Amino acid sequence: MFSEISYKKVLSLILIIVLALCLVSSINASVPETTVNKAVTEDFHMQGVWFSYDDYMTLGLSISDSEQNYRDKVDRIMEEVQKYRINTVFLHARVSDDAFWRSETFHASEYVGADTSLSAAQAYEVFDPFGVFLEEAHRYGMKVHAWINPYRISEEYYYDPGDDGTIERVLAAVRELLSLESNGEKVDGIHIDDYFYHGKTYYTVDNPSFQYDIVGAWEDIPWDREYHVVTPEEKREHVNRMVKEIHRIVSEAGLTFGISPQGNYDNEMKSGADIDTWLSEDGYIDYIIPQLYWTNQWGDDGKTTMFSDRLHLFLEKKKNHAQFYAGLGLYKTGKVKPSNDPGWKDKRTNLAEQIAELDSIGILGYAFFSAQYFFDDSAEEELANVKNHLDQE
Repeated sequence: MFSEISYKKVLSLILIIVLALCLVSSINASVPETTVNKAVTEDFHMQGVWFSYDDYMTLGLSISDSEQNYRDKVDRIMEEVQKYRINTVFLHARVSDDAFWRSETFHASEYVGADTSLSAAQAYEVFDPFGVFLEEAHRYGMKVHAWINPYRISEEYYYDPGDDGTIERVLAAVRELLSLESNGEKVDGIHIDDYFYHGKTYYTVDNPSFQYDIVGAWEDIPWDREYHVVTPEEKREHVNRMVKEIHRIVSEAGLTFGISPQGNYDNEMKSGADIDTWLSEDGYIDYIIPQLYWTNQWGDDGKTTMFSDRLHLFLEKKKNHAQFYAGLGLYKTGKVKPSNDPGWKDKRTNLAEQIAELDSIGILGYAFFSAQYFFDDSAEEELANVKNHLDQE
């Protein structure tokens, strides 16, 4: 039989336990569930290449070929890039509100020599170029991410990112790409790059005849044109609505979604690319590939370590589960080298040194822009040094 003191002690202990359980329950309830795509929780060491619309033309990929000739050309490309351990291709599928796949919704892409007055489904009746590319890349063991420019209609005209119709049109393209299948082969992910609020003229899907500028502040208004003022904060909100929906749809398909923003962080944040949010909150992207297209001998005196500086600027923002890769400027090794970055002119070891730096700090991969430069004599020395570095790993 308990004494009165013992009884009070037991009651106090029970009360403490109940309060503790309530507190734990409250804490758990207040912590939101994070959306982490299980497809990218593994440490995948990505070694990628962007295959852009310009690469289609430069490397002679045209639907005027027979299917076998087209397949042979793709096979030659895969064989070459595989020498550099490429395991991921970012394949340009949507450039200017068009389609490089068999689509009933979008017109065919001019960049493969198609009749753009036709739907892509009609233009690609003889053979499916996207499907052929997908099959051949998978045959070489490479992943294929369908790369889309969401808002661009041309170099000048863009769909308004704040318009609901724009988001629905982008999502329609994403859904079509995720549903594609060619001889059992499907895409491995969806990818977008840096075309956000970068247009000169905007309009909505429902009213293309009404065209206007979008400016970030009142002092920027063009007095001779129609305009909308959209602040940088609002631009990021509008883009994030699209980004979050793409991530949800792609995650539900069990695939991966990533973004490749410009390496100019300040410019991108002003233009709607919410890098801070994408790298601090889950549910937006599975990976990021900032375009770090500088050397460490940048500027008039060649002493600014621009590549390393921008790399660490982005890394400092990363606080979530997104995978981090680096975009490398293979194209900067070409015949016309940038005058403000003498490192590209003075050295032929830039890319090899950049890959070594990424390895040294635990970055799990990179992507080269772009595929055509694997066949450009002006990039030969840089690529030879890359291969030598990879062979020594």
